[in-house]
Amino acid sequence: MIENKQIVDMLSNFHLLRRLFIRRISEKSPIHFGQVAIMKTIGQNEHCTQATIAECLGVSPASVATSTKRLQKAGLITKTVDEENLRCKRLSLTDEGRMAIENVNNIFKEYDELIFNDFSEDEKVMLMEFLERIVGKMREIEGIDGDFSDPVELRCLLIKKLEDIDKRKEN
Repeated sequence: MIENKQIVDMLSNFHLLRRLFIRRISEKSPIHFGQVAIMKTIGQNEHCTQATIAECLGVSPASVATSTKRLQKAGLITKTVDEENLRCKRLSLTDEGRMAIENVNNIFKEYDELIFNDFSEDEKVMLMEFLERIVGKMREIEGIDGDFSDPVELRCLLIKKLEDIDKRKEN
C-alpha cells in the first residue's frame, strides 16, 4: 500500500528537481531567473507599472525597481513616462527582450518534452486530472475560492498569500 507521505515526498522531489533545472539554466543565461518572471509579466501586460509587477509576483517594489533598472540597462525592456502621471513609468519589452523570453520558453518546452515524451496522451490527461483534484482539494482546505483557469493567476495569488504570512510573522 502506498502511503500518502510517499506521494507527497514524490511531489516535493518533482518540485526540487524543477528548481534544480531552473537554477542550472539560469547559470548559463545572462538573465537571472527572477528577471525572467518580471519580463514575462511585462510581456503579458504591456505598458504595466513596476507596482503591477510587484503585486503580481509577490515581491517588493524595491526589488522590481532594481531588476527593471538592470533589464533596461541590458536593453531588454524600455521605461516610458506615463503622460497622465509623470512619476509613473510604463514598462515594455524590447525586441531583444522578446527574443530572450522566447529563448527561455523554448528551453522549458524542450525540457518538458523530454520529461513527458514517454507518456501517452491518455496518461497525461489522467495525470492532469489527478493533479487538478489534488490542487482543488488543497485550495478547498486553504479556503481559496474562484475560477483560476489560468494557472499564473493562481500562482500570483498563492505567492501573495505566502508573502502576507511572512509579513505577519515579521510583525
